Amino acid sequence: MKSARILPSLLVAASLFAGVAFAGDAKPANAESKEAKCCMKAAKDGKTCDHSCCTEAAAAGKNCEKCGGSGTIAKK
Repeated sequence: MKSARILPSLLVAASLFAGVAFAGDAKPANAESKEAKCCMKAAKDGKTCDHSCCTEAAAAGKNCEKCGGSGTIAKK
């Protein structure tokens, strides 16, 4: 009797874990390059943005998603 209750619950749990594992990232791999507003404002003044999150993202070659940017830095 005990195994009759455990087996269905294990199957449900396994299907939930499989669903999460195969869901993946919702963001496309080649997202459009969008610069954050704070970075655009700094560039307009001829400077670079001094937010720590923006400098870390720029070092990785990406726009800061925390400040509203997305994708990789577009080469000019």
